[in-house]
Amino acid sequence: MKHTNSLNRTPDTLPDATRADELYGPYYGVNPPQWLSTVNSVDADSRERLLRQEREREEELRSIRALLNAGVLINRLPIELLAEIFMQLRDESWDNPRWFNVLRVCRHWFYVAATAPRLWRRLLVKDSTNLLRTGLARSKHVPVDVEIAPRGMYTLFPDVLSIITPHAERLRLLKLGNIPASHMAQLITFLNTSSMTALQYFQAQLPVATSEGIVLREANFPRLRKLLVSNLNVVAQQSLVSRFITLDLGVHGAPSQQSAMSIDAFLNMISSLESIQELTLSSLFIKGASSAYVSDPTKRVHLRHLRKIQLTLDAIIVRRVFDAIVIPPTAEVQVTALHEDPLVVPSISALLPADRGCLPILPELVTARVLSCGDGVTLLGYPTARPPLATGPSNLSLYAERADAEWDHNMPADALSEPLEVLRGSPKLELLDIESVTTLIASVDWPSVLSCFPRLREITIAECGEEVDLPSPELLFDALDPTKAHVSTEGSGTSSGTDSTVPCPQLQRLRLVGCWKKTEALATKAIAFLQNRRAKLGTDSEKPVLEELCVSVLVDIDEDAYLQTKTQFEDALKPYVTQVVFEAA
Repeated sequence: MKHTNSLNRTPDTLPDATRADELYGPYYGVNPPQWLSTVNSVDADSRERLLRQEREREEELRSIRALLNAGVLINRLPIELLAEIFMQLRDESWDNPRWFNVLRVCRHWFYVAATAPRLWRRLLVKDSTNLLRTGLARSKHVPVDVEIAPRGMYTLFPDVLSIITPHAERLRLLKLGNIPASHMAQLITFLNTSSMTALQYFQAQLPVATSEGIVLREANFPRLRKLLVSNLNVVAQQSLVSRFITLDLGVHGAPSQQSAMSIDAFLNMISSLESIQELTLSSLFIKGASSAYVSDPTKRVHLRHLRKIQLTLDAIIVRRVFDAIVIPPTAEVQVTALHEDPLVVPSISALLPADRGCLPILPELVTARVLSCGDGVTLLGYPTARPPLATGPSNLSLYAERADAEWDHNMPADALSEPLEVLRGSPKLELLDIESVTTLIASVDWPSVLSCFPRLREITIAECGEEVDLPSPELLFDALDPTKAHVSTEGSGTSSGTDSTVPCPQLQRLRLVGCWKKTEALATKAIAFLQNRRAKLGTDSEKPVLEELCVSVLVDIDEDAYLQTKTQFEDALKPYVTQVVFEAA
């Protein structure tokens, strides 16, 4: 029924203001059943009898409601199917207590949820251990996943270990987070004495210099396949490590001598990971990495099952890792090479052995992005064509970081040429995006670089430096002009400008964005290189040489003069380019 505020009612719809005058106790308008119609007062004996009858009536009502509830369509489903629906609800919000509301809907739902062991296999400890205790009891003999939220770590950790110890053989996943040093003794005892025969996944961030007593015995962890820990030296447990499909090792805080690994033991461990699918190594303390060694590509181990590798290590350790293994071309590779010495120049090629067989993805790259204008050098690669502004993880990410925060103002001359040299091993490249500063763009031998990419269709170069000594677009025009460029005939050597080979013969889009220098001969140079390409390629005079040419230049003229220059440039190039963009930086 729709309720209407009495203040807004009309006089003829108002209830009788004197209606209470006609009400009499004890029922005040309620129609009692016949057996109560003559009862007008209650003494102690009759009160007890009425209370008993009330309880009986309530039991009858609950029974009636239970029968009615059993006839509801969803409650006529088989118990197993209803439990499966609850499982889906739990999986959508297992770290949120909302799914527990199914226990409060009715007795039938409570029974189904409370007696389905699989519903209680994922237990998150936040503010208390109530759910952990209840879940372990209701899950019966089903393997369980236990995770402690960060806010429960300091106060609840000892209780959690005490509660789960009798159920250690049922633990399938155990995520402990950041362990306080004060609780390490209890954790060491738990790990060293418990037989966790069902454990497949273990994650913990251990405090520095307190984890040396932990020994992950193979007999205690026969099914462990995923290990994500920090500050734990697992090199000695090579037979256990060799079975892992996920391994995440790192050091947080100042490393101790006890947690240090020798380079030989470390590489032996890496080489033993024949089943590994995801490998993450960060800030490890490796001794002897800089010692002299002889590279032998024939001894590299193929990690055939690897899907993802993330390395955040010193540059020389990254190189040693690459020299020990072969990464499948389908794997996602993310590398951050650290250079703690500000005198060491970040270098992509320094991360890779001379023989690049460790990265079979390099020859398969179709899209590449090079960034050299921040605190290091980045090379991103994709085996598919991707538009310039596309987002998402790259299949190959190599980042050489430098500790010197002022590197932007003191970059080595080859900070852009060097990663482009690495791309010489990618003859299938179709899209090349570059972001760098003025001096580095001007220092590149563009004819030599571009001669290595016969399939290149798009080039985007973004200048991101200061407005001094700006490069001219003529650099690229000349590099792409077959009468001026030194074109490679085999991807390595060069030939004279009279060679019939055209640099990047499939090029369709050239974008020079950011801030480039405008010269008086810019339009003339652009027309000349386009005419020469048309002639060498044998393109019909009615067909465009390029689909797009975008030039962004620094102008110091008023708006009317700029618009006139823009119109003249775009009109002059229309016979050669489908879409011409001339814009002010």
